[in-house]
Amino acid sequence: MEIPFVVNARKDTGLFNSKVAIWLFLASEVTLFGGLFSGYLFLRLYADYPWPERTLPVLPGLLNTFILIGSSVTVVFAWAALKMREWRKFQINMSITLVCAALFMILKSFEYSAKFSHQATRIYSENHSVQDFAILEGHLHKAKIGGDGQLQPAEKGEDGAFYSNRIIFSAQEVSFSLARPVYDGYLEQIIEQSQARGAQFQLAEAFETVTIQEDGTRPTATLIPAGAELSRDSLDNAESYFLHARSQDAKLRTKYLKASFAELRANGNDDPGWKIAESEEYQALQNRNAKLIKQRAYSPPGSITYTSGEKPVTLHFDPDAVVSRSADQIKLRDDTIIKGKMLESPQYLAVDGIDFRFTAQRAEEEGIEPARAIEGSWVLKQPQLKKYWDAHQEWLKALVEKLGNEGKGHVPTENELYRVNWDQMVAYHRAGFEDIYGKAKRGELDKPGWVEGFTGPSHGGQMGQAFPEVKVPREHIGFESTFTPKWNTYYAIYFTITGLHGLHVIGGMIVLGYYLFFGKKMYDSNPEWLANRVEVGGLFWHFVDLVWIFLFPILYLM
Repeated sequence: MEIPFVVNARKDTGLFNSKVAIWLFLASEVTLFGGLFSGYLFLRLYADYPWPERTLPVLPGLLNTFILIGSSVTVVFAWAALKMREWRKFQINMSITLVCAALFMILKSFEYSAKFSHQATRIYSENHSVQDFAILEGHLHKAKIGGDGQLQPAEKGEDGAFYSNRIIFSAQEVSFSLARPVYDGYLEQIIEQSQARGAQFQLAEAFETVTIQEDGTRPTATLIPAGAELSRDSLDNAESYFLHARSQDAKLRTKYLKASFAELRANGNDDPGWKIAESEEYQALQNRNAKLIKQRAYSPPGSITYTSGEKPVTLHFDPDAVVSRSADQIKLRDDTIIKGKMLESPQYLAVDGIDFRFTAQRAEEEGIEPARAIEGSWVLKQPQLKKYWDAHQEWLKALVEKLGNEGKGHVPTENELYRVNWDQMVAYHRAGFEDIYGKAKRGELDKPGWVEGFTGPSHGGQMGQAFPEVKVPREHIGFESTFTPKWNTYYAIYFTITGLHGLHVIGGMIVLGYYLFFGKKMYDSNPEWLANRVEVGGLFWHFVDLVWIFLFPILYLM
């Protein structure tokens, strides 16, 4: 049976099947993105922390806007070419559409890459009656473990170097929990790092198994001998025995529990189970059974411990891997416990942004003058950072005078009052930190242009010299992250919406690319059928463009 209205439209509606389907699909898409945009606006309006403003590089977003608009035009030209039965023009215009889509994704990848490499650190230190909450932004420099086991800066490209946001620990003993699977990633790090330092962890005491005989005897056997090297195989063997022993112990307890109930029932106790469990007779039986269970239970050890011998091994972990730490112990997410000594674990951060907005907000909530709270910040105790803040105050004086002279009642925004952006840092550095007030009034501060800061601050070349390196002690790091969803709600929404939009772009590329590369057969058999398909694909592509037109000003300009 032939399905009607696949190619030709209904006379009463002027629509064919796939056009009805795409409009229904786009209606669901409107509800999806409408909900996301509405959620973003409500979260921004009622945010309880300073919402990031104009933090995304405008030029890539602006270029992507024009690129998508251009692709919407060419996809219409491609459809029109099919209607006029000009296959060559269709190929050219559809190819341009796909090239535009690819350029969009390339620019988006540059933007994403910059976010995943850009570090943010919230400073923690007690300041009057309010915590510091200053934020430093920048790029992490690499570090290495020196011969003394301590962290030290590393040269670019040096072997064994890693980004300096790590927990450094001098490990003497490592205990792995057998009650939950040991994460291979942490285990591999421990083994690889110890081997790189010419050391190895060895089993502290022999891991023995127990066999329960019928007569109650408990002969033992060595499963892993003392001194065995730490390996995945040895842990697997210990975990297998632990699971087997725990299973047998559970069956044993169930057996005696059932026997206790059966004995009480046999003695004429017909009470409900919960009431029997509260009786003195039941408790007496359980006390008796506890002794029997203790004699016949495996009671396997819950952990297995390896030591580094006389010389401790310096290990380093991502802060996300460490759930708790103290001077002599750290605990990893898989319940692995490492004992030894906590070493200095600073960040070496090339700072390209100083943000006191959260400090000012919390100070006002506590009834403290924001300027007083900022002056007590750990950040301003660093001379290389304080000179940027002092220069910013001079620039702010010029701005206040300018706004006052305009006579329109304008005042500086919170961004201008309490934040030093990367482009301002470059301008202050280029001005030599001299006569900032005068140069700002005369408009002579040399800020980077849009092209120079295409995807944000560049830490290479002359621009990189404007970003001072600061050593942030671990005790002053309250929270750290790259500019990813972990950092704050803004970036969580940014990656959700732009990521979902990017998936739509990729999906559209696949569909339109199929028409371009595999549509010739359909065109030869029935060109109107292909034209209808391209029209439907074009409607989806226009929707993708429209979403970006809304998304660009909300995320990039506001």
